[in-house]
Amino acid sequence: MEMNVADLVKSLAASTRAWREYALSSLQEEGCTDLSFRPKSGMSSLGWVLTHQGAAYDYALNMLLKGNPPKHPDLFYKYRGDSEDPGDWAGTSLQEINDYYDSIEKDFLEWVEQISDEDLNSILEGPEVPQYFKGKRVIDVIAFTFTHLNYHNGHLSAIKGDWRKHGKK
Repeated sequence: MEMNVADLVKSLAASTRAWREYALSSLQEEGCTDLSFRPKSGMSSLGWVLTHQGAAYDYALNMLLKGNPPKHPDLFYKYRGDSEDPGDWAGTSLQEINDYYDSIEKDFLEWVEQISDEDLNSILEGPEVPQYFKGKRVIDVIAFTFTHLNYHNGHLSAIKGDWRKHGKK
């Protein structure tokens, strides 16, 4: 069976999503539904981590690869702390965060479906490309995106552990 890049990326996305959904449902089963819950370790809040995952897709696809603004600027910039919200996620629901993640993941996967091998190997360059990504290929950005998403899936697991120790009321 021959697998193309789009199939591999879909598999990565499905695996990443499964870990995210498992971690989130585990948190909810433990009673942790407060998006503002921040572990004693100083790690970011639950709402921040979940929103940041959508923002990671958004940044990679829209801002870095397409050179466009983020799809959902209100949530994208809220996670960065550029808003009036001090971290309590007032007015933002888990459904809104999950809708953001779902829609930007869908956009990312649709984009991967249509990209050519030549485009996957193209090099990021130019003054608008952040230093970290200069000289990297598009396929490297895709790999980085899933590494980043799963890094934050690990944070969700750590938030659950902290909730068990310190957060239950």
